[in-house]
Amino acid sequence: MAPSTPDPGNPSSGGWLHDTPLANDDEEVTLRTRKERAAGRARMLAEEDFDQTGQASSIEYRVKPRTDDDLEVEPPPRQRYPVHLVACMKEMVRSREVLFTFVERDVRVRYKQAVLGGFWAIVQPLMLMVIFTFVFGKIAKIPTGGIPYPIFSYTALVPWQLFASSIGYATSSIITNYAMIRKVYMPREVFPFGAVLSSGVDFLASTLILFVMLPLYPPHYYPRLTWLAYPLLLLVLLVLATAGALLVAGITVYFRDTRYGMPLILQVLLYATPVAYPLSRFVGSRGVLHGVASTLYPYVNPLSPIMDGFRRVLVEGQWPAWGPFASAAVVSFALMALSYRWYKSVDRNFADVV
Repeated sequence: MAPSTPDPGNPSSGGWLHDTPLANDDEEVTLRTRKERAAGRARMLAEEDFDQTGQASSIEYRVKPRTDDDLEVEPPPRQRYPVHLVACMKEMVRSREVLFTFVERDVRVRYKQAVLGGFWAIVQPLMLMVIFTFVFGKIAKIPTGGIPYPIFSYTALVPWQLFASSIGYATSSIITNYAMIRKVYMPREVFPFGAVLSSGVDFLASTLILFVMLPLYPPHYYPRLTWLAYPLLLLVLLVLATAGALLVAGITVYFRDTRYGMPLILQVLLYATPVAYPLSRFVGSRGVLHGVASTLYPYVNPLSPIMDGFRRVLVEGQWPAWGPFASAAVVSFALMALSYRWYKSVDRNFADVV
């Protein structure tokens, strides 16, 4: 007679579905044997069971997750930590030495092992001035109101370079310092603020060249009363650049596409802002915009009255257009407050995301 085959469903037949005791209980069961038995039970439980009608029905062997209604006690409500801007600014002031250290590090690393060194801070706007002079001054023949085109373009290129470099350096300021963010606590806004201040170092070098060119380049632009508005224009530009730096730095942590899209956006802004051409070519009777669009453009684009204001106070001998400039100042400070508040509400998660 042939030996009977063990039935997996019958405990008396020695089936391996049930945990039958070993022949010798005192004998030690090896780890490999335990794993094989566990794998066999898992495979058996994963197979489909056929009911009396012959239709297959899957068996679920998962532990259902518990919801709040299944708990015996009421879960505590979610706490939303408030953001106090005054306290954040005080903490930032106490960490000013850390900020200055990062600014010094960024400037040193930026021009380390470069043959020209810090001279690149001057070369970039000068080369743009040469290119704009050839393209817009010689080929397109943009009217400048009797102002030499190199001076006309360079007076706006220097502040534009400050804005563009601040946004560009701040875009990757968080993800490039991820190791320090994970290990050391410091105000997270140190990094975008440091990007703006390190760009300010390059701006000072370019501004020095600008103020040397103004009295030497014919027809010799000497200091006048309107130059007093230059610091006010610079303040509003710095506030707007800092607000943009906080936004792009925080967004890049969650969406890395910002690193690739921001240079394109800056290029569009460069040609949508009166840097290479006068504001009158965009608005007014001879501009490309007419009607309501011509009236609203200086208020919609806060960079427009700021860049136009630098040119007006330095070479045209006029004060800034106070209406659009006041609107740009309000937008800049409001955007700064909103972006700073949003940045402080999400920066606590940076260490987990980067």
